[in-house]
Parts: sequence; structure tokens; C-alpha cells
Amino acid sequence: MPITEPDLAQVENDIAELLRTEELGSLAVVGPTGAPAVSMMHFASDGLIVYLHTFTYSRKHEAIARDPRVSYTIAAIPPDGFYGRGQLRAIQVEGRATFVTDPAEIQRAVEVSREQFEWMKDLSLYDTFDKGTAHHQTFIRIDPVEALWNDNRVRLLWRKIVTFTPDGKHVAALSPYETKLRATTPADGDGSAIS
Repeated sequence: MPITEPDLAQVENDIAELLRTEELGSLAVVGPTGAPAVSMMHFASDGLIVYLHTFTYSRKHEAIARDPRVSYTIAAIPPDGFYGRGQLRAIQVEGRATFVTDPAEIQRAVEVSREQFEWMKDLSLYDTFDKGTAHHQTFIRIDPVEALWNDNRVRLLWRKIVTFTPDGKHVAALSPYETKLRATTPADGDGSAIS
């Protein structure tokens, strides 16, 4: 029986749903030496845009101020692990980060965070934004540029490259995910040729 592949609208909806229901992910920034630096973060989504709360004295804040290129990954891992692999969904996003400075957008970031994070109802952490006393706190917005989307519900290892609209609010295109072996040259060293 042929597999019905999801269209752009369905993939966009599925990605937004994953970002809304899965709170924890890994954020990679470009460190001072050019190497990636990774942090576990709480991701609050507004459609395909995500917001992260951080402090202005953190390494990630310094890295983003230097280079706004970031990457993150979030997954819905089935509770029964490997045995539930047919329900796995995951995304790896390359995007551009900006610090949120507009008061209305800060309020939106606070709002979606409070909606998404159940534990936020018991904390006053974000009240400082309402009071104007969030001196060392900030929100980072990540606009997606391109992603690898994996949805095992379609079929095991079903993957697509997702390109987003310039504003990051919609899926613009899906293309095949392909890995290629490349020819090696003596300069490559041991001859292992997978990239």
C-alpha cells in the first residue's frame, strides 16, 4: 500500500504541534573559538517561532551577540523508547537568533511561556518583565531558516529538509533528505568518505 506523504500544511502543523508540546531541547550556538556550544533549554513556541529565556551574563547570550546563527533540536520520544519508535518525531533547526527588545513582543514571549510551561504557574520569575525590573534577563527569539524533520508516524526514518519563509512563520518547501558519499582525496587522511 503506498504511503500518503504529508503536504506542506500538514508538516507545518505537525512541527508547530511538536514545538508546542515538547518543552525541552538543545540549543547550539557558535562559541568563541568557532566550535559549537550546546545548552539544554526550555523552548516556548509561537507557531514556528520559538522563544527562550536567558540571562545577559550567560555564555549563550555572549555567543549570540557575536554570531546570531544557532541550531536547536527537539524530539517527541515515545515513553516506551525504542519499541515505540513508530511514534517518534524530531526536528533539527538552523535559525537566526535575536534578542527581544520590543515590549509587546516581550509580553508575547512571557504569555506563550506561561501557557506552555505548567510549572510556570507556580513561579514569579517572569513577573520582573511586568515590573520593569528584568535587568539581567532577556528573551531570545529564533526564526527558523531550514530544518531536518523526522516523522516516523509516516514511516520509519521518514525525513525531509524543510525550508521556511523569510519571516520564519511558515513552511515554504519540502525537499528530500539525502546523504551522499563523496570521493576522497589523499588530503582527506584515512579515506573515510562519509559526510
